[in-house]
Amino acid sequence: MEVFVKIEKGAYIDSLASLAESSVLNEQPGIEVGYAGMATDAFKDILAEIGLLNDAARACGPNDYVIVAKAESKNDFTAAVEALSADKELSAEREGANGAAEESYSSTRAAVAAHPEANLCSIAVPGEYALEEVTKALNAGLHCVVFSNNVPLSDERQMKEMAREKGLLCMGPDCGVANINGAALVLASINNRGPFGICGASGTGIQHVAAMLHEMGTGVSQTIGTGGNDMKDEVGGIMMEMGIDALEADEETKYIALISRRPGDMVLPRILERVRRCKKPVVVLFMGCSRKPIEETGAIWAANLDDCAQKCLALVGKHYPLESDEELTALAAEEVQRLAPEQKYVRGAFSGGTYMDEAMQTLVPKVGRVWSNKPLQSDWQLPTGQSSRENTCIDYGEEEFTLGRPHPAIDPGVRQPAILREAADPETAVILLDYILTPPGHMDPVGYSLPDIAQAQVQATQEGRHLVFIATVLGTTADLQDYNAQCRKLRDAGVLVCETNERAATLAGEIIRQKKERDEHGL
Repeated sequence: MEVFVKIEKGAYIDSLASLAESSVLNEQPGIEVGYAGMATDAFKDILAEIGLLNDAARACGPNDYVIVAKAESKNDFTAAVEALSADKELSAEREGANGAAEESYSSTRAAVAAHPEANLCSIAVPGEYALEEVTKALNAGLHCVVFSNNVPLSDERQMKEMAREKGLLCMGPDCGVANINGAALVLASINNRGPFGICGASGTGIQHVAAMLHEMGTGVSQTIGTGGNDMKDEVGGIMMEMGIDALEADEETKYIALISRRPGDMVLPRILERVRRCKKPVVVLFMGCSRKPIEETGAIWAANLDDCAQKCLALVGKHYPLESDEELTALAAEEVQRLAPEQKYVRGAFSGGTYMDEAMQTLVPKVGRVWSNKPLQSDWQLPTGQSSRENTCIDYGEEEFTLGRPHPAIDPGVRQPAILREAADPETAVILLDYILTPPGHMDPVGYSLPDIAQAQVQATQEGRHLVFIATVLGTTADLQDYNAQCRKLRDAGVLVCETNERAATLAGEIIRQKKERDEHGL
């Protein structure tokens, strides 16, 4: 294997587009690992850590776009780069077929001059440049959706304080999901319009609740992603507070849902006081927060993502049909009968960090300790996410896997090795998977993984074992990948598909609990 580089001098490609290119690059034959992006210092640091930084890449400047890969041959690298060009041409053809013409401008000011009707700017630059670009957009009177990550908290606070002074929203940094006036932005699913406004620091959480609303025939007015760090004390919950203001003032929003992991100790009381003053019904899911302080504000407390969606739906007289505990218990009993004596653990391989956290919270009461690369307790920490022990859940969106590669929601290959690795362990009983649908993501994330699932099932059968695959799909029937089609493929492959992540984790935990009980009684 040798490292090859292609350099495009003076070319600018934003972070979201370069993530997509990195995903396509890593799928090409003869490529061991590849990465594409602007040659900033942070980009070069990543190249160094994944063994791709050579003299040619090191000599590039921040205005150069670099495609670099470790390939079996020069021909393989050339073919991979040509595949990127073909992918760009296909995208351009699709845009042309939809009547869209690509326009480019040298600056935010030039873009605004050409389109004075625009009021929102999507920013996906390397993190060290985010503050500068957000400042330009805010000064031009534009709301911002900031996909850029690795932005210092001090920079984030500065841009949000500036946005507050100007009466503009700054969604992000690290905003993965937003849906404004019916437009799905960044990694958001496509949703029906409806009366619910959602503001959240959890992109997966927003997407989950919005998808459940969509499937029940209602929908969202706006979804405002604050970015995952907004509710930390260092940032101050500025965008959550402004999001509540915006949704309360929005005539199309009749109900509000707030979603976040537990806010910082200084942020929480201020947000709860703002909720207390809100004139619209509010459903609050602050994971890890107790019920009493939330209900004291007059808000509706939610225990988890499913509960948040159900309590929103109850406001319009609807209910999402989920598998009952009794149904899952009976299904678990059927699966336990087929397990070999040595099979006793669940292995979760997750694309969504919020989903993994929710799954672990669900599993622990049934199976006890769950090891992880991002554990619920510090003494349950795995030394590396590359290997499991006992009951384990691994977040494949963590930096140890995404350094130099896109998030697994965009590039399913990041998580792919986990399936055969976990299946090869004779103690594995259940493999728990999530699939996230998003417009810039893989067009068939389920199909990408099916060959490995089939191989794992055959190998287990040959060794006298029965592997239980349990999965959930996050998305809507309006998404390009088609939620129903993805679920159907999984079921046709013998995978147990649950309506939601919490239900999937409940089923997995119940299988492990019942298996342990049988083993203890010698059955």
